[in-house]
Amino acid sequence: MITWMQRHKKWLVITIWISTIAFVGAGFVGWGSYKYGSSSQGVGTVGSKNIKITDLQNEYNSLYSRYQQALGDTFNQEMAKKFKLQELAYNTIVQKFLLLNYGEDLGLYITDKEVAQALVKIDGFLKDGKFNKDIYLQVLKQNRTNPFEFEKQIKQDLLINKIQMILNTNVTKTEIDNMNKLNSIQDRVSLNIIETKNLKVDSSTAKVKQYWETNKDNYKSLETYEVAITKVKIGENRKASKKDALKQYLNIKKGTQKFDETIILNQNSDMTISQEIGKIAKPIEYNGNFIITKLLKRQPSRALSFDAVTVLAKKDYIANQKQFLLQDKVNELTANFKGKDIGFISKDTNNNILNLDEMQTKQLINHILNSQIKINAVVFGNKAVVYKITDSKLNDNQENNLELKTLLQNVKNNVIITNLIKQLE
Repeated sequence: MITWMQRHKKWLVITIWISTIAFVGAGFVGWGSYKYGSSSQGVGTVGSKNIKITDLQNEYNSLYSRYQQALGDTFNQEMAKKFKLQELAYNTIVQKFLLLNYGEDLGLYITDKEVAQALVKIDGFLKDGKFNKDIYLQVLKQNRTNPFEFEKQIKQDLLINKIQMILNTNVTKTEIDNMNKLNSIQDRVSLNIIETKNLKVDSSTAKVKQYWETNKDNYKSLETYEVAITKVKIGENRKASKKDALKQYLNIKKGTQKFDETIILNQNSDMTISQEIGKIAKPIEYNGNFIITKLLKRQPSRALSFDAVTVLAKKDYIANQKQFLLQDKVNELTANFKGKDIGFISKDTNNNILNLDEMQTKQLINHILNSQIKINAVVFGNKAVVYKITDSKLNDNQENNLELKTLLQNVKNNVIITNLIKQLE
């Protein structure tokens, strides 16, 4: 979800408009270290409208609330900065004010009755299913706003909704039918699966050694550390254990106490030690103990001899060569295809294809249905599928799909709004 929202931030600017209601009950979110001055200060002008800091703050609160609802407790102020939520709020409010100017140019307006009808539908203001004025005022106070500002925002959102309703366009039967046809394409396929386990590699010592010579940097020893250490077990009284560890630390520094033992660690160890040789580090907690350490010696990483890594180098060489052989086989089969006919496939095909797993089957089907090439290939790590599309057809039994109709309508309407905003800008 995080990835999707980051990738579609610009799209969100266009599609998120009901901002007023979104932050009710979510609480006020501060701007962090940013200071914009007084709440009445203008931060920009769009047409005849002045953008105030309160407008920007409310938009930010709304977006923050939406992201928090989508991502849960993982979303916080730090993530909001990474998502550039302030910038997104500013862009959203600018586009919003562009549409408000446009609506007023068209002569559109929102009556007090329409505002009241919207207010009584907000769950946060209801008690026993009815609008409660006391709750209304209390919630607004908690969100650091007042009825005048809040109802002004509702008017703005309702006006934008009215503009969207005017611009809404219906989806035609032809469009739905055509999309259904695109979704019902079926391809008849023949395929051949090549697996690296069936490929033979010359793995003589000479070949492996030649590979090792070229890739020596991949076969080095780990950097190691000789470390003096003293451990103080953490007892039931943790505070007393820590005090004891600090006392021993001071004694070691004074030279009145020696370290308990010397150990050898490597760079993969999860024990934290000082990288400064000779420095006695203060006690830190590790594996149920307070440990005091001193780095005595560092042994840098070094290239290992061929004899020391022959088994590993041979394994890597075989795997590497099999990938080259796999690609050669793919090229050979693509040029002179021979394969097994598996019949027609479509996006609704559920059965796994031959010895492919479920994910590989889905990836292959998607690749085939989107391919513009008659003979093509897909590589899955240690196996490759070379396929040939021998026939294609449309399934004429598709029915109109309500979900598809809604999707098409949203896409068309968003394109209209997007282009309108570009024109207004």
